[in-house]
Amino acid sequence: MPQREEAGSFLIENGEIVLPDRVIRNGSLLAEGAKILSTGPAQKMPFPLPAGCRRIDAKGAMVCPALWEQHIHGCGGISTERMSARSLSEMAGFLARRGIGAFLPTTVPHEESLVLLGEAIDGTTNDPGVRGRIPGISVEGPFVSLSHRGAIPEGLLRLPSLDYLQRMIDLTRGHMKMLTYAPELPNAWALVDKLGASGVIPFLGHSGAALADMAGYESVSPLGVTHLWNGMSGVSHKEPGLAHWALLDRHAFTEINCDGTHVDDAAVQLVLRARPWEKLIIISDAIAPAGASPGTTRPTLYGKPLVGRGSGLYYQDTGVLVGSQSLVPDCLARLVHELNVPLASAVSMATLNPARLLGCACKGALLPGYDADIAILDRDFSHCSFLSWEGKPVFEER
Repeated sequence: MPQREEAGSFLIENGEIVLPDRVIRNGSLLAEGAKILSTGPAQKMPFPLPAGCRRIDAKGAMVCPALWEQHIHGCGGISTERMSARSLSEMAGFLARRGIGAFLPTTVPHEESLVLLGEAIDGTTNDPGVRGRIPGISVEGPFVSLSHRGAIPEGLLRLPSLDYLQRMIDLTRGHMKMLTYAPELPNAWALVDKLGASGVIPFLGHSGAALADMAGYESVSPLGVTHLWNGMSGVSHKEPGLAHWALLDRHAFTEINCDGTHVDDAAVQLVLRARPWEKLIIISDAIAPAGASPGTTRPTLYGKPLVGRGSGLYYQDTGVLVGSQSLVPDCLARLVHELNVPLASAVSMATLNPARLLGCACKGALLPGYDADIAILDRDFSHCSFLSWEGKPVFEER
């Protein structure tokens, strides 16, 4: 059940503590207030414990940083299309039950959707268990390629415009944190300074860019690449595109979807070998049906019927892949148990790396001095029994 307790102190015992570089078997974690005080083997925990310290038995489960959903259009039957403060709180609660702490509601640039999302975030200001977990809004478009627009409605597309960019920022009440655009479009480079000055991170995607169009982007920081492989020009020995650039680049943070449908596992393995793992961010690109009970509603997106195949959801009329039925914990399970990625590295791709991208210096890792954003998860990531955010319990099984 959701909790609204104040931060106190607690000791998590009998868990596998997942650190950025290793896993501590039979470990313990001590938190007080909003911060982690100590992590390590059980026998090395500081004693005596703080007065009133609560003890939590992890029962052999993984103790991880709270997971992040950086790119999510919906889940549990809730969509970012028509968000309200209530539905945003429900979405936050649904994600908490899967071990997900921070999330960025993601949308295409329907003006009404931007307005409603901005209002919804402001409407949760008095609920730190929700508002504190939302760094901002991620928007895909409208400055994207017609031929690589994916599920973005054609009528929303525009050429890059600083005036319209400011309008989008205003519509979201300043909550827009990421913007995906195509760097090959006329005047696209002019967006970079405006985005930086507005606190919005530029993301490159939904693009047919050639390698030559990427000149100068190696010096832009922070910078991201939206769902690598999907909706972009690819890898070629004759006509290298955005995906080729992303594989060669060493500093941009690169999203990758590992649900088994959006990107073939062989392409995921190529990325894992070519890119620094410290710059990879696991995303789900989930939409409203993700995690919802099958058959509860007929899935649609932007008013168009969807059909499911594998982990993906597709427009029924065109067959275009529009989103995932999986969430980040499902993607992590595939990485660890099917692609043999070390647990510590896989978890960091969904915790520490997005936190670093967003400049959250004390989030995303179970280290002393870091925020006590903690999830207790089964080893297959299918079940969460506890989630705290900045030391306050957000979800706990009773």
